[in-house]
Amino acid sequence: MNAQKKTDIPCPICGSGDFQVLYADTLGDRLPDFGYDFSPSHRLSFRTVRCEHCGHGYSSPLPADIYANYIDVEDAEYIRNREQRLMTAEKVLSVIRRLKPSGKLLDVGCATGDFLDAARKNYAAQGLELSTWAANIAAATGVRIHRQRLSEMQADEQYDIVTLWGVIEHFETPRKEIAEINRLLKTGGLLCLWTGDLDSWIARLLGKRWWYVQGQHIQMFTMGSLEKLMQESGFVRKKMERYPYVMSLRSIAKSLGRYKALGALARLLLDNRLWGDVRITLKLPGEMFGIFEKVAPAVKV
Repeated sequence: MNAQKKTDIPCPICGSGDFQVLYADTLGDRLPDFGYDFSPSHRLSFRTVRCEHCGHGYSSPLPADIYANYIDVEDAEYIRNREQRLMTAEKVLSVIRRLKPSGKLLDVGCATGDFLDAARKNYAAQGLELSTWAANIAAATGVRIHRQRLSEMQADEQYDIVTLWGVIEHFETPRKEIAEINRLLKTGGLLCLWTGDLDSWIARLLGKRWWYVQGQHIQMFTMGSLEKLMQESGFVRKKMERYPYVMSLRSIAKSLGRYKALGALARLLLDNRLWGDVRITLKLPGEMFGIFEKVAPAVKV
């Protein structure tokens, strides 16, 4: 599939047009992969620039309406990792429950509904998902799934918690999307998210080989640019720590496959019958887990 015409965009966080180029475009006329098979084509990306005013990283130029490409995505590799996502969800929820033990929850970009499976033990949980394939799987569990964009959601019954697990980096207009989430949240409600930190030492060390540099990741936040977005969207930070991701040794080996020499060693040591299924909790540098409280309506954008 060929990409649409690309257009230069200003910084999605502060609106500045001043930037420095971090990484060149490697996609050309193609669209990025919208799954997680970590194949060589998965690493191809749009040009990545960094705002000289607020430090935010983002893709520019971009084709319009990238979100529409998620509607027909099917991802068999994603299904294989269900158990470790459920275990991750339990760790994340243990943190959220300390701040808000019950209430109505919306998981935006809920995929096949694994987080919702864990969350509905304590919350009245719903999901939002644009992928028809993923939404059908999630809905089959009996959870209500909204198959629409945030701007199309009705706020007649607001939420106590909205979650964004690996989602905010996909937003074409993060300021508008966070304003929509603000609209859907009660005052005092929580916005919980996970994304990468472009300012982390691991991101600086790896450069374009950092695992967040993917074609489908068009926003690259720093702690500063995320904080700026949230403050200006009516939120205050309640908690910021590293994301507790549970992975099997086999999955770690597969993820490290993007680094040629290290990947070969990882497959040899980790991907075997003896301990390949052993799971450990990773709290990697560069993996931000933030919880923000709504204190005011968002400014119209």
